[in-house]
Amino acid sequence: MLIGLQDYLVEETSAEWTLYHNDFSLCSRKVRICLHETGIDYVSKHIDLIETGKYEVASEAFLKINPGATVPVLLNMGRPIYESHEQIKFIFDSKNIQKNNVESQVLIDYWTDKASMVGNPVEGHKKYAGNTIGPLTFPLFISMIHYVPIKEILKGLIKHPMKQRVLIFLMMKILGFNLLKVPPIQKLIKSSFSALNSHLKELEIELSTNNREWLASDDFTLADISWSVILHRLNECGWYALLIKDKPSIKNYYDKIVERPCFKKGIVNQSNPNLERGIDDLKEVIENNSFIRSFHQEINELTK
Repeated sequence: MLIGLQDYLVEETSAEWTLYHNDFSLCSRKVRICLHETGIDYVSKHIDLIETGKYEVASEAFLKINPGATVPVLLNMGRPIYESHEQIKFIFDSKNIQKNNVESQVLIDYWTDKASMVGNPVEGHKKYAGNTIGPLTFPLFISMIHYVPIKEILKGLIKHPMKQRVLIFLMMKILGFNLLKVPPIQKLIKSSFSALNSHLKELEIELSTNNREWLASDDFTLADISWSVILHRLNECGWYALLIKDKPSIKNYYDKIVERPCFKKGIVNQSNPNLERGIDDLKEVIENNSFIRSFHQEINELTK
């Protein structure tokens, strides 16, 4: 897996910054928020994921940008930077932003790393809160994939380098919400939920006991950017109320985040038709599907 700034060009360009990204991608959102927070002008190149309509990430053109077929990819004068946690650090470092004291920097690094998505998203849940988000997004994936023709998913079996990921989406397309009745899938979602709840309990304690304006500093830092996309995704997927009901400091924290201009520009103003339909459909399913409602009630017990 390629990580960080590479020493070769993938694109001849006069632009200092170019971002290959997706509206829905959690990691893309994190980088967009960071770019807007720092005031960086960038060339925006939207790349579709299967959730938003097709496997553009597996196209011949994009595989030249990232052979791993993932977004985001940030280019600095045509040189690629891979992995979003490396991209946001590179952005802040390049702008010499927030020279913090040692204590603050340790906190920033700790909370940024904890919120990162690293390696296989079905593993590392106790260390990385970000890794719990993939399994917890399964219900929304199912809602969104409903609107994607099956032929587009099948193209991924030919072109996408990660066939296992394609097969998961194919199962979502065929089984719909019945996929959530499969015991290993239920176990994965429940364990992800439980692990994330533990991370959020720690976050609640940190926010409720410090006197800082934001999570790790009086400044809005990479730690806040990293947690903002996690909390927003929980809201989209219908988990937020279950996880935050006993965490008032996180609720107040998130309420502040969503008012920040960089959040509005990086997420609110960067929506997607498939995502909007998926969110609306998922809300209806949670309210009216007896199995999903029961499943939510089971998961809610994990917070007690």
